[in-house]
Amino acid sequence: MDVVDARAFLVLAEELHFGRAAQRLQMGQPPLSRQIQRLERALGTKLFKRTSRQVELTVAGQTLIEPARELIAASERAVESVKSTITGQIGTVSLGFAGASSNAEVAALARQLAIKTPRLRFEVTSSQFADDALKKVLDKSLDFSIGLWEFLPSELDSLHLGDDDVLVAVHKNHPLAKHDRVSMAQLAQDAWINLPGGYNSALQNRFRNLSLNAGFVPKRNQTVPDSWTVMLLVGVGMGASLTLSSVASAVPADDVKFLEIDDPTNTPIPLRLVWRRDALNPVLQTVIDTAEELFT
Repeated sequence: MDVVDARAFLVLAEELHFGRAAQRLQMGQPPLSRQIQRLERALGTKLFKRTSRQVELTVAGQTLIEPARELIAASERAVESVKSTITGQIGTVSLGFAGASSNAEVAALARQLAIKTPRLRFEVTSSQFADDALKKVLDKSLDFSIGLWEFLPSELDSLHLGDDDVLVAVHKNHPLAKHDRVSMAQLAQDAWINLPGGYNSALQNRFRNLSLNAGFVPKRNQTVPDSWTVMLLVGVGMGASLTLSSVASAVPADDVKFLEIDDPTNTPIPLRLVWRRDALNPVLQTVIDTAEELFT
């Protein structure tokens, strides 16, 4: 029994009248009668008792009602799933992000997608550094990534979500902590606490450029794995660190003072959602459209 037969059978079972059933099915009465007869032959049993005055379901016909309904429902679900996939409502999307600098944006995007497309599976993966997350988009391990990058490979497209200011973090008792704005040259003799660098590490590239602009190469560097550790070490007076306004807002640091940097080249670093140009499909487009509604 196919879906067409199941639908004709159910309508006739509800109406128990060939004329009314044919009208609902928008077909002639003779074709409907032949269709039911073919179905009965295929099943090897009568589904209806026919007399000159009435049509009644047989026991076999009554037994067939629920399976016929299930068949039609399954068909409708299949059609709806295909339509939803085509329109980007069903599927799986993976997103990588790096650290505290994008926590708020990831959370906002995840919430909005859960409301807008509840059947879309949104998998979020935390990458320790933005450079790692970018590599995973390039090698197709991730569909999207959110991070801070000043420059992107040509294979990627992006959406600008906002900007992050670059600040310097010092201990609250540092001689310069009484100021709100300092030059990098004033910190030339300080020890520095840094995150690991990388080809696309926006913060570490900025640190190198600002140091060179100020005419010094940092002599004492300590590399630590994450922003929380950076703030911990700055907070106990072990050195200064270049950091971001988003980190200053997200990471508790009572003993740390955040200072603006007096250098015209120290412009905000853009926070971007990135994806491969050649990977775009309706499901990914749904994420991009949602992000545009939220952040632009």
